[in-house]
Amino acid sequence: MVLATLGVFAALVPQAQADTTLPVWSCRASAAYVELPAVLGTTRAEPVLANGFPRTGALADSEQCASSDAGVQNVSLLPAPGGTTTTPPLIELNAAYARTRLNPQIAAARDQDVLSQAGVSGPVRIVVGDITIQLDAVTAEATGDCTGNPATTPTLSGTSTFVNLRINNIVIPIAANGEPIIPVSLLPLVRISLNQQVRSGVGTADESLTQRAVTVEVLAPGVTPPLATVVVGEAKSDRHGAVCAPVVPQTCATGVAVPGSSPLVCQQVVTAPCPANTTANPQGACILTVPAPCGAGTTASGGACIVTPTTCPTGTVRDPNSSACILLVQRPCPAGAIADPATRVCVLRVGGGGTTGASNGENGRIGSSDGPRATCGRLAMRFVRGRRNLGRSHTSRFGTRTVTRGRLVTCGSNPRPIVGARVDVVHVLPGDKRRRKTGMRSRRNGLLTLILPIDLRSRKIDYAYRPDLRTSRVTSRVTLSLTVKNRAGRVLR
Repeated sequence: MVLATLGVFAALVPQAQADTTLPVWSCRASAAYVELPAVLGTTRAEPVLANGFPRTGALADSEQCASSDAGVQNVSLLPAPGGTTTTPPLIELNAAYARTRLNPQIAAARDQDVLSQAGVSGPVRIVVGDITIQLDAVTAEATGDCTGNPATTPTLSGTSTFVNLRINNIVIPIAANGEPIIPVSLLPLVRISLNQQVRSGVGTADESLTQRAVTVEVLAPGVTPPLATVVVGEAKSDRHGAVCAPVVPQTCATGVAVPGSSPLVCQQVVTAPCPANTTANPQGACILTVPAPCGAGTTASGGACIVTPTTCPTGTVRDPNSSACILLVQRPCPAGAIADPATRVCVLRVGGGGTTGASNGENGRIGSSDGPRATCGRLAMRFVRGRRNLGRSHTSRFGTRTVTRGRLVTCGSNPRPIVGARVDVVHVLPGDKRRRKTGMRSRRNGLLTLILPIDLRSRKIDYAYRPDLRTSRVTSRVTLSLTVKNRAGRVLR
């Protein structure tokens, strides 16, 4: 019966994928879904979903968390083909919802937290043959943040609740820990799991927590996996890379450097050659030894005549505040830490993961992940809606999710796809304010996908490809223009 009722939905579920770079948080929320491996394969029937795809396993997750909402008042999943109006569907939901939150949207991962919530506010009914499972309400929640002890430890946690579980109209009392007070066994045909929490990758660079409120599995003797799996209320939070990497204090070399205006730069005073009858003070200025009034070419300061050197030694620059010649020296990071170019601080690598790009600056391979190294690329990007190409300029309503897609290929008359390359993404706001966002990577056939947050205002989005990540040389750049309007038609800037 289950095989027949689910088969008609196999072709209804779209596929999508997003790309990003580490470290990031990811999240997913689903009010309910049905899996049928024998008919749907890796596809799910999943009508109320936030920040994810209706697929199984790793294919179900977005590459990064984003704020998203979904909901529907009433939905029935998988009615029997050819059945009468009285034939019950496999599952009925009332007031189903799913939401995910990333706060704040633009920040270092260590300063963000994620939230996934999903469930059903009204009655739920699941019908498997002669067995009817009912609940009055279901919720699931999963969170992720950097509030562990110590603060460099990511914390993933989850909870779930359900109200008034009934099986064939028999009320099943539930204890405070979410387990039935009386034994419930429908084996060997049906297995029910409540308040289920699944963790994976604990202690590695990729850790996840999945919280499920109610799971119903339809079994067959000697058959693995189950014929069908129904989940009501699922919330998931994940981390990828050192999301809670701390800022590490750094110091300049003893006795020769003083802190500069940038946290990654030490400035060292270099004394310029002073004219005759003058001497250099500790700040690098030349002091005329004769009393005021000062002569031509000098200025009075603090009771002395100051002569400013006309040129600074090679490799130094003039400090506009003191007129001293200073040498800018890259401040070294402590052992085990690396310089974060986005925030200009040293960060300690925690929990595994790797830096973006190889140590030789490599950024992508031609044709496949083990092909020749790419040295020049051409980038194409556009707004899309489904399979429709919307071009490089697009107008959308605030609160609507916008998707951009493109492709990265080699230069020349015979272009080939570049795989595994990082593409820089910069949001250009009104007033030419620039916000560097988490980038994305090209996948098989050089394809690129980036799903934008739903709370963006009007801006330009700049995509750039650098064949060598150690340099700023860009071989291809594409700028998309996004105009966002409110319900009244006013442009939001």
